[in-house]
Amino acid sequence: METLRYVVLVNGLLAVVSVTYYLLLRRETFFGTNRLALWLGALSSLLLPLVDLPDWRPQPIRRAMQQTAQVIVPKIVPAQPDITITFPNQQTFRAFQSQPKRTAWSWYTGLFGLYITGVLLLLIRLGIQLVSLRKLIHQSVHDPYDDFILVRNEAVSSPFSFFNWVVLNPNQHTVDELDQILRHERVHVRERHSIDMLAVELVCIVFWFNPAAYLFRHLLHQTLEFSADRAVLAEGIDAKAYQYNLLKVSLSAGPLAITNQFNGPSLRQRVGMINSQPSGPTAWWRYAVWLLLIGTTILACQHERNQTINFSGQPFSSKELPAISPARAMVADLEEKGTWYRHMALYRDKFSTQIIESNPIILQLNQDRFVLPDDYKYESALYIDGKEVPVDRLVKLSPEFVRELFVMHQWENRANADKQAKPYQIFIETSPKPVPFDSKRKQFFTLLQAAAMSKYPLGESFSFNMNQLLEATFFHNKNALVERTKNEHLSVYEDYANAVEIEINHLPATLADVKTVHVREVARLYTKERPYIEWFRADNPLPRFQLSIETSPKRAKRDSSYYVFSPFYTGDF
Repeated sequence: METLRYVVLVNGLLAVVSVTYYLLLRRETFFGTNRLALWLGALSSLLLPLVDLPDWRPQPIRRAMQQTAQVIVPKIVPAQPDITITFPNQQTFRAFQSQPKRTAWSWYTGLFGLYITGVLLLLIRLGIQLVSLRKLIHQSVHDPYDDFILVRNEAVSSPFSFFNWVVLNPNQHTVDELDQILRHERVHVRERHSIDMLAVELVCIVFWFNPAAYLFRHLLHQTLEFSADRAVLAEGIDAKAYQYNLLKVSLSAGPLAITNQFNGPSLRQRVGMINSQPSGPTAWWRYAVWLLLIGTTILACQHERNQTINFSGQPFSSKELPAISPARAMVADLEEKGTWYRHMALYRDKFSTQIIESNPIILQLNQDRFVLPDDYKYESALYIDGKEVPVDRLVKLSPEFVRELFVMHQWENRANADKQAKPYQIFIETSPKPVPFDSKRKQFFTLLQAAAMSKYPLGESFSFNMNQLLEATFFHNKNALVERTKNEHLSVYEDYANAVEIEINHLPATLADVKTVHVREVARLYTKERPYIEWFRADNPLPRFQLSIETSPKRAKRDSSYYVFSPFYTGDF
């Protein structure tokens, strides 16, 4: 969908550039500016749809466009039935996947194939033209001049230039005609108009299905010829004689489209421009209007909203998504309210897959099944393909059929928060066929798998002094990684024994070394759970936990001056 959206935007913008130029600027005599304007417009059409620009649209317009997307997109991409089949390997697939493949997307494949075919045919034609031109030049007589090479060939019916070569049949023209033709073609050579001609041919090849591309080519050809005509007349050539020679040469057949032609592209328009008055300073307002129209169109088509909300002193910013699916439209609608943010997300932008990871991880993946922990089951609402469904439906989804996933969270303490809405809203956009797993998708679903094993899959650290450790071990707080034995010494929980890296007083230690530490000796105990990307992987995983103990040996003495009474300690002080 992103590719289709880009193609639509580029072709629409190219049409706007060409049509507005035709209406506003084609009669102006600032030919250098006109040439620059055309190419700037074309480059803007190609590049700016890839750039996120500030969103200036009023909120009612944005909301209307999002609601329209919710209605239109499901009709373009029909929702698939929710019937699933669970196989013995515990993987769930949509039932219609086992049926013959539907033709819902065949139109897209067919159009893409037709487009590629057209591009290839036009590229072949361009290649044939270039080879023919090279052969013609190679077989002709060359007369080098200071700034161009005159190519004489009796088979040429109409003069033209291509890069440094000026090709003509001198037997068909008088001396005066030859002088004017050479002056005209020399301008094309000097200003490198052949580069424009080849570039615009490539534009027409890439956008061969868009009539605006051919209008753009026609306007550029005109501008180049107008510029050369004005330069020739500025050298003192009689205007009437020049127009007469144009008429005479125009009766001959035209050469290849990729060359600069003395008699092209439109004799009537060239004669009209020769006889027109130069544009005055007041004409610049047309360029300002043209730029305004182009800029307004671009801003209307592509935008970004950077929303910054301050919560607990931490700024949060997000980018508005193009509402190209029901899930995205609903996400954008929530973000418009200013109290919701993307807590977790898996989606594609113009270039690649993007993920957002935040604590707490409210979604888990257990044996290829989505799981919503009990703590969040009643605080969450689930939407699949734009429709609200019970959260129990999560277990029927398989990750490979999830195209995009968003977990939205509301800051409930804000004044305009929706008190009726559940604080977590989960939006899932499914795919009718398995979605290929790139590195980001693998990372995201690996996080959900790690969340089923760990309360802190993104990593967490804890610190305990002696009295805090006494309390933690009394209540069996496993964040401390250790428990107290009957003789008041420490011992690493059996669950963590094979996944912990230990230091005592900054020196590597073992499980046995921990058992020699009396709880009263602990000055400070630090624990850390590494992020899942460091331990939940197949290649060289690190230990999941780190335990660091700092001791005060003097506390081994039974001197009460070293202790603060703790109700969680029953041993001998």
